[in-house]
Amino acid sequence: MSKHIISFFSIIYFIMILVACQSTGPKSRLTPEEQAKFISEGKAITMFSFKAFSKELSRAINDGGIQYAVDYCHLKASPLVDSLSRSKKVKISRISSKYRNLNDKPDQLDQSVLDTYQEQLDRGDQLQPHLEVTAAEVIFYSPILILDPVCLNCHGEPGLTMLADNLNYIKSKYPEDIAY
Repeated sequence: MSKHIISFFSIIYFIMILVACQSTGPKSRLTPEEQAKFISEGKAITMFSFKAFSKELSRAINDGGIQYAVDYCHLKASPLVDSLSRSKKVKISRISSKYRNLNDKPDQLDQSVLDTYQEQLDRGDQLQPHLEVTAAEVIFYSPILILDPVCLNCHGEPGLTMLADNLNYIKSKYPEDIAY
C-alpha cells in the first residue's frame, strides 16, 4: 500500500484521560517513571477498548453486513465507549481530523496532536503514543491506522474500497461525515 494511501487512512485516534494517582492532581511535568506508567496504562486501555469495539462490530457485520454494522455504530458506539470509560475509570474518546460523528471533532489541543502525527506520517516516521499534561489531567493519545480491508468498507476511498451504496447509507446516518 502506498504511503499516500496509508496517510489517508491513518488519522483516527483514541484519547484516554487518565487521572493521576496524586492527591494534588497532575503536575506540569511527569517523571520518566510516571510517563512510563501512563503510557503502559494507556496502551492497555486502548487495546482493551479496540478489542471490545472490534468484537461487537465484527458481530454486527456477520449478522447483517456493512449497512447493519453502520446502524450498530450509529446506535451503540457511543454507549459502548461510555461503558468502557466507566469500567476503566477514564474518559475514552475517539477523535479524528476526518470524523464521522461531530462528537469526535478534535478541539485545539487534539488537532495540534493530530497535525503532529500527520507530519510524522508524511516523513515516514513510525507513530508512537503521546502524552499531554494539563493542570487537571494527563491525556494519552494513541494513533490507529485504518488499513484492514473490513474497516475500509466504511473508512476507505469511495469507488475503490467503499461501495457507493454503503457510502450513501453512511451519509444518511451521518450527513456531515468526512471519515473516509
